[in-house]
Amino acid sequence: MGKNKSEPEITRDNVQHVFNLTDEIVERYPNRLTGTRACLETAMRLKEEFSRNCDHTSVDIEEFTCRPKSFLKYIPVIVIIGIICSFLLLFRYPVPALIGFALVIFAFYGQFVRYWHLLDPLFPKARGYNIHGRIEPEGRVKQQVILSAHHDAAYVFQLIAHMPRFYSTFMQAGILFLVVGFLVSLIWTALMLFNVPPPAWAHPSIPLALVICSILVLPLAFFTTGQVSPGAGDNMIAVAITNEVARLFQDARKAGTNALQHTRLMVVSFDAEEAGLRGARAFCKKHKEELLSTKTYVFNIDTLYKVKDINFFAHDLNTTVKLSRQVAQDCADIAHALGYPAVVSGMPFGGGSTDAAAFGEIGVEATNMAAMSFDVSAFGKDMVYHTKNDLTKYIEPEVVEAALKIARNYILKKDAQA
Repeated sequence: MGKNKSEPEITRDNVQHVFNLTDEIVERYPNRLTGTRACLETAMRLKEEFSRNCDHTSVDIEEFTCRPKSFLKYIPVIVIIGIICSFLLLFRYPVPALIGFALVIFAFYGQFVRYWHLLDPLFPKARGYNIHGRIEPEGRVKQQVILSAHHDAAYVFQLIAHMPRFYSTFMQAGILFLVVGFLVSLIWTALMLFNVPPPAWAHPSIPLALVICSILVLPLAFFTTGQVSPGAGDNMIAVAITNEVARLFQDARKAGTNALQHTRLMVVSFDAEEAGLRGARAFCKKHKEELLSTKTYVFNIDTLYKVKDINFFAHDLNTTVKLSRQVAQDCADIAHALGYPAVVSGMPFGGGSTDAAAFGEIGVEATNMAAMSFDVSAFGKDMVYHTKNDLTKYIEPEVVEAALKIARNYILKKDAQA
C-alpha cells in the first residue's frame, strides 16, 4: 500500500509514547487483577488517554460483573479430586472414582478449554471495566474497524516461570492421567456390574501406577499462586498501541485531514481477558446488535515481544473458535508489504485464547495480532510471558513500530474499500 497524503505518519515519538504509557501503568498500577483497585485506576487512566485521542463525547467506561477467580482457582481442587479418585481405584471403589474423574474432565474441558463459566457460583463477584472510544469518519459510516486489547494482568503461571521447558509435559501428563483414570474406572465399573473381577495382573498394578502418576502431576495444583505478572507484553503494550493509533488519526484530523472517509474507528480496552474473556464477552453481549448491523472488522492485539514472531490468528480459544482467515491474511499481506515477517496461524490447543474469540463467537470478522510463538512445547528459559519478568525491556521497539504501521495500513485499506 503506497503512502498517500492522508496517511498518518509514524515516527520514533509514537513508539516512545507507547513505551511511556506502558511503563507508567505497569509501575503505577501493579497487580492489575480484575476487580482490584489497580485495575479500576488503570481504566480511569486509559479513559483520560482515550478522551484526548478519540471523539471526546464518545469515550465511555462500561462496568460489568463477573467472577474472575473461577477461571483458574479451581485447578488445585480438581488435582486433589483426581488424586483421591486414583486412591479410590486402588481400594476397589470404581464407581465413585468414575464419577469423580468424569466431573473433573468435564470441569477441565468447560473451564480450561472452552472458557465456559461452569464454576462461577462457587466464587465471589467482582466488577470489571471496559473502556472504548470512537473516531467518526468524514462521510457516512459504512463500516467500522475495532482496534482492541486488554489491560488486566495475569497471575504468574508458576510452571512457565520455573519450568518452562516442562510446561507442555506437565499439561499433557495431567490430561493423560485424567483420561486414563476415567477409562480404567469405566472399565472396572462395567466389569463390576457383570460380577466379573478385573484381571489379576491389573490390580493393584494399574491403580498403583495411577497413584504414582497423580503425585507426579501434583505441581499442577500450584498452576497459579497469588503472584501477579507486571503484564507489559501481555498486554499493556497492546493497549498503548491502540491508543497511539487513535492519536495518529485524531492528530491528522486536527491538522485538517480526516484520513477516514466512511470507516468508524473504535478503540477498546477490555478488562478480564485473563479471567476467561469475560470483559470482551460482556462487550459483545451488550453491543451485539450494533456489531452485527454495521459491517465490523476486529483487529485485536495480544502478546507482543519479537518482530520475527508476528502472526495473525485464523482460529482462537484452543482451536475451538473460527476467526476470519481473510482478515488475518489481509494483515499478513500488509505486514509483508511493509517488510515484516508474518504468518497466518492460530491459537493451538493449550495456548488459551485472546479477546478476538469473543467476536468470533458472535460471527464478527476478527483476527488477533501476536508477536510470540504459542507453541507450548517450545517454551524456553527466555520466556517472560505470564511471569514476573514481563516488562517492556523484553519488548522490541521494532515490534511496536510494526504493530502501529500494520494497524494503520489495515484501517486505511478497509476505508479505501468502503
